[in-house]
Amino acid sequence: MLQICIDMNLFQYGMIAAGIVGVWCLFWSNHFYNMAIHDLKRKDKPKGKWTARILEESKGRQIDNADSFIRTRLSDARQGGTQIGRLQQVENVVLCMCVVLFALAGYGVIQYHYEMYVLWRHGLLAGSIASALVMLRFCLNQSEKEERLVDGWRDYYENTIVRDMNLVKGRARERAQPETFPATDQERANIKKIKEKRAEQHSRTEEQITQIEKGIREAAASDSRFAGVLTPDEEKLFREVIREYLN
Repeated sequence: MLQICIDMNLFQYGMIAAGIVGVWCLFWSNHFYNMAIHDLKRKDKPKGKWTARILEESKGRQIDNADSFIRTRLSDARQGGTQIGRLQQVENVVLCMCVVLFALAGYGVIQYHYEMYVLWRHGLLAGSIASALVMLRFCLNQSEKEERLVDGWRDYYENTIVRDMNLVKGRARERAQPETFPATDQERANIKKIKEKRAEQHSRTEEQITQIEKGIREAAASDSRFAGVLTPDEEKLFREVIREYLN
């Protein structure tokens, strides 16, 4: 069986297929992280479904542990029809497959006494594919992108969400006092009518007080014994008493 695989170059094809799968997984996982990081700057109109789902889940909700919340959602994130965590696992499996296929090819070469160039050919291909995948992972640096993503969402929850909660509480307090903080045209119209009614009532009260005071002064003027009985301060106090009585 090993001899047939070596003669048909199945080990080499398997390494090449594994390398293609590894690059495919790296591409989609890196695409997800790039889009998620870009969505941090455009949370009002995110392009990624993952960011939109995070915003929907956290709307009107206070997140106590942002790191745990985001990392949990990252484990469930999907890109290219596959979970991000599974894509990263496949990348590691691809590296292991290259090593395993090279080991099997080397065992077959030694067992069936092939020329050494066959072993070197398999070794060179396996080393090239594994090195390319490792270098590509190093250049893409997905671990750092994940940390940037977690840090960005932590800052968002520690600042924006707190401000939104305070704004909601402030609006709730305002809605509890519609006369002080009118929100609709109907409430404004009602408040305007109430103010006009109060002003009219105040004007009517002042007019009644003035008439009473006028009557008292006329009575005092008709009899010299009552003329000049009230001092200005007493007149002011007298008006306040009448106002309280009328109200």
